Amino acid sequence: MAYLQQGGRLSALADAISVSDLWMINPPEIVAVEDYFRLCLSASELLHDPLLGIKAGQNAGLENFDVLGEALVNLRAKSLTLGHALHQVMALERLVHRLGTSRIESDGGNIRLIWRAHFQQHKAARLVCESVLSGIIHLAEQLTGRLIPVMEVCFIHARPENHQEAKYQQGFRAQCRFSQSHNSMMFAADVLAWPLKNIARPSVAESTAGQIVDQVKNHIGKNLLNSPKLPQIAAILGQSERSLQLQLKQQGTSYQQLLADVRLHHAQDYLQYSNLSILQISQLLGFKEQSSFNHFFLQGSGLSPKKWQKVSRGALTS
Repeated sequence: MAYLQQGGRLSALADAISVSDLWMINPPEIVAVEDYFRLCLSASELLHDPLLGIKAGQNAGLENFDVLGEALVNLRAKSLTLGHALHQVMALERLVHRLGTSRIESDGGNIRLIWRAHFQQHKAARLVCESVLSGIIHLAEQLTGRLIPVMEVCFIHARPENHQEAKYQQGFRAQCRFSQSHNSMMFAADVLAWPLKNIARPSVAESTAGQIVDQVKNHIGKNLLNSPKLPQIAAILGQSERSLQLQLKQQGTSYQQLLADVRLHHAQDYLQYSNLSILQISQLLGFKEQSSFNHFFLQGSGLSPKKWQKVSRGALTS
């Protein structure tokens, strides 16, 4: 998906890995590990995109995880937490995941999820590791309906040539460290208690104006970095701007109000649970200037970002 989104041609990728176009359109249910590695490397080289692994992870969905995906859907239906979901991942991945396994460790009051790759020395290891960790974050966000504030991401592989720090920060929404002893990501223990949200796609018959509000907020959250506008979100939902505005008005809200609500909610999560600077947080939320973010946050919460962060973190340690 990430390859196609950037204009990649399936025929070119098929030629690069010596398979038929039909194989690319309808691949076997189980793809050999070496074939998967060749796909990753060839797609990255054809696009001249060293960050394709991160983008591939961001396209991961429950439908991509077969047995594991079904188990997570069942957990979500039982209104359990992200912590339950992660433990389910670890219980099942040894059976369904041939690329590696993960475990959770306590780290100074925080939680570190460590992913052990089975093929760390392979040329494709960097792309695969970045895809897996990015995919776990994206999956967690689908399960909770919230952006996951990661504190740091670590990789065994060395810092890539022509490293683009801003791109990695945007991809993982966290500080990334290279040449570490493990592939991992760390986040606040409180995040594990976040409830799973039923985000199953409604049918056309089930789609109501109330659900439209949730859909708009969901798509705003996914696109905050690019300061999403009403026309963009309406197009994603397959509606005209006017139709979407009318439905939101019927629910007593507006697009600008929803945008402000989503920004404030995610800003509070980042300030409380991530290690990003206030400037970095403002950029991830689509603000061009930190001063604009400071003004927005003060209006919405009654406190400056710095003061709110101090108070919220004090509550965590008290």
